[in-house]
Amino acid sequence: MKTLASSYIDLDPLKEEVEGNTTLCKMLIKSFMADIDAYVIAMNGALPNNNFPALYQVAHKIIPSIRIFNIVKLEPIIIQLETDLRDQNDLECITNNINASLRIFYQVKIELQNELKSLENAET
Repeated sequence: MKTLASSYIDLDPLKEEVEGNTTLCKMLIKSFMADIDAYVIAMNGALPNNNFPALYQVAHKIIPSIRIFNIVKLEPIIIQLETDLRDQNDLECITNNINASLRIFYQVKIELQNELKSLENAET
């Protein structure tokens, strides 16, 4: 369920999928947080060089995680980014979508850290 503290993620579908297994849920959150870090590093490193194939691969790889964590505000941005990178067109749109995704991922990571703390506190 989305709360005031979480405006981007919705972990209810994930929690339902893992059938309340908090250990697995925490592992998936940590894994996604590492994927976010890799995405940020790759986007910041490849964009200045217009390395569209590398950027495309990074955008393509993150889509399933975005769906698993139900980040509905980010999915259309990444889908459009993936398309523009594949077609290697509209550099301004690519840059804008990368910047938008980085801003959202920054907030998503904060929300995930809070969820992780909440799950850890619930176990004690």
